[in-house]
Amino acid sequence: MQLLAVIILLGCSLSFCIGRTVEVDSYGRQQEVQETRTVTFINQRKSGACGLYWSGERVGSGPGLFYGPLAPNGGSREIEGFPGQVFVLVEAGTYDRLAEFTISEDQEQQFRVTDAHVPELLPTTTKTRETATECRSYSSSCEECMQVAGCGWSVVREGCFLAHPIATTSDKQECTDLGLPDPGSKSLDAWLNQANALVSAERDDLPFSLRTAYRILQHASLASQEANDLGRKKITVALTELTAKLDAVLDEQDAMELLEKSRHEELAKIHPHMPMVDRRTLAEAQAYIAQGKPVIITDAFAHANSRTSPVAHKWTLEYLRRRIFASNADPKPKFNVAADQQGRCCRYFESQGKAKQSGYPYPFAPSTHLYRDTFDGFVKTVRKAARLDSKKARVIHYLHEIVMDSHGKAVVAGGTAPPPLVADLQAVKATLEPIASDQPFFGGFANAKLWMGQRGIVMPMHYDSTDNLYVMAWGRKRAIIGPPGQLDALYRYPNAHPLVGSSQVNLSSADLEKYPNFQHAQLQEVIVGPGDILYLPAWWWHQFEQPFEDTAALNLWSRDRDQAPDPALRDKRVREHALFDQLEGALVQLFGNQTGLVLDARANNRKDHKQQFMSANRALILAAESWQKQAFRMPGGHPKAEVPASQLVAEFLETQKEVMRDTLPEWQPGTGWDLSQAAKLPRDLRERCEPAPETSPFMSYCG
Repeated sequence: MQLLAVIILLGCSLSFCIGRTVEVDSYGRQQEVQETRTVTFINQRKSGACGLYWSGERVGSGPGLFYGPLAPNGGSREIEGFPGQVFVLVEAGTYDRLAEFTISEDQEQQFRVTDAHVPELLPTTTKTRETATECRSYSSSCEECMQVAGCGWSVVREGCFLAHPIATTSDKQECTDLGLPDPGSKSLDAWLNQANALVSAERDDLPFSLRTAYRILQHASLASQEANDLGRKKITVALTELTAKLDAVLDEQDAMELLEKSRHEELAKIHPHMPMVDRRTLAEAQAYIAQGKPVIITDAFAHANSRTSPVAHKWTLEYLRRRIFASNADPKPKFNVAADQQGRCCRYFESQGKAKQSGYPYPFAPSTHLYRDTFDGFVKTVRKAARLDSKKARVIHYLHEIVMDSHGKAVVAGGTAPPPLVADLQAVKATLEPIASDQPFFGGFANAKLWMGQRGIVMPMHYDSTDNLYVMAWGRKRAIIGPPGQLDALYRYPNAHPLVGSSQVNLSSADLEKYPNFQHAQLQEVIVGPGDILYLPAWWWHQFEQPFEDTAALNLWSRDRDQAPDPALRDKRVREHALFDQLEGALVQLFGNQTGLVLDARANNRKDHKQQFMSANRALILAAESWQKQAFRMPGGHPKAEVPASQLVAEFLETQKEVMRDTLPEWQPGTGWDLSQAAKLPRDLRERCEPAPETSPFMSYCG
């Protein structure tokens, strides 16, 4: 007898219906399989609304569906749910958990949250700290280190540390001498070829090969000073690349020491006590991810191998060059690269085509030069730079290319990806999707991007509107991050500006005379290295820096599931973005591409356009009042919903004073970008550079 499963709907939430499952046989007879239970959730707190979310059938998961707010003093909601389903009550407008409930087999159930319920504390990691301290005490002997549970030997540091899947070994075989012949017994190129063969090998235990290659290169570097100078430089470059792969962030003490020695002096004066983002095991990190809080996951690849964890275990510059992006295609695919002078590289900005469509409402003279090059060309560029004197002022380069599209398909330069990349990204998705599924409203990965760049790169403070898992392949990055909102403290560029989503403040040398509110910004700092994953929630500000060595990372942005509520509804901090968007939007509607000039005049209290000045005032006040009404009705409200609209307008205008401060008097809206200040490309790059059309979604110009 054939059975067909159907759903009979019993109750619907704001965005989701649940019911009971029945089976229908071939005669149309229904046989009930599982009945729903009537469940009532009650908020008995005296003050403070709650948000009610469904979290699937696994305790500790992030919110999946929104069932609306529960008002204080008895606000309630009755639903029909299945036994085993998990629901969570949070502080309204946040992901801070007050209580989690699992539906039982009882027919009718009530779950209450009272003033005794307070936001859950995040997990601590005392045991890991104790193990890390014990490991360091055995740094005098590789053999002794191997005998301590949870410890591993670092061939780069030559010391005992907390076990790391790539940077340390627990194999006693690696404590013994390799038995290599005299360094001068063969050419430096022969030593280099031997090491490169290990680096690009196809084997499950590739970290062992990487550490062996490192030891071979160390041995080769002892060759006589009379050896070929170019050969010695090649050995040094290869050794530097492997060091970046094998010298990780080994424990909390290591992270704090790295932060201390790389901190911006001026920033430290303004913000001397920035908390460090917590480093946690995967089991501990689940609570952070479910509540939308940033965290470093330290052991996600502890039990993986080169097949299941290719980014952490396999990816090096040489491996990518030989195995992934080696191309016989004609023409070879071109990758997006940014270039700028050391200390300025690199600012992300919207394409010139988008600015043209908006009528060029703001003047813009980028220093970052965007171009496209083959992967081999990029490798030659960075390796040539590594052989030169790094103390000289130089142009540095940052490759940034989408390698997985919105459909989850591997791509290279927008085209077909080679099979090895397809296999590697499938493995990455399989490993990371269970982690990402704890993100609030996770609906799958939106795309993935490869970032590769030289030491000295800084990507200035900005935010993205989607959750992000940031997986380091090699090198160590530091980042300065901050919670959503804070638009008045971090001085966001306007939406119509090419630097939309970025802060006007230069964090390395913040000018408090121009940006006085920056002293009130909430900031944290973090170090992420090979084998680490940084979970960076949506809308969090972040500035990535590379003060130690060249780096590479793969980041995977997420998309929300279809039934997800608007970000401003579930996170009240994001409502500040809506405020600024509405204020600017009101002016754009009135003045079009003249908005930049009008906004600048109004922010700096210039009345050279009297009629526009008055119209702008009225539009801004009306937009502020409209936002206040919306914010007041949202769960958890917003502090700015209760201040005078004129104050909101004044705070917004304060953030716009410097946007056009240095504009030349003759500039007018509609004037195209000034590219004369962009960093100059080296001659060999200019010769193979191909300019992109002005309307292209990417930029490539060849000056």
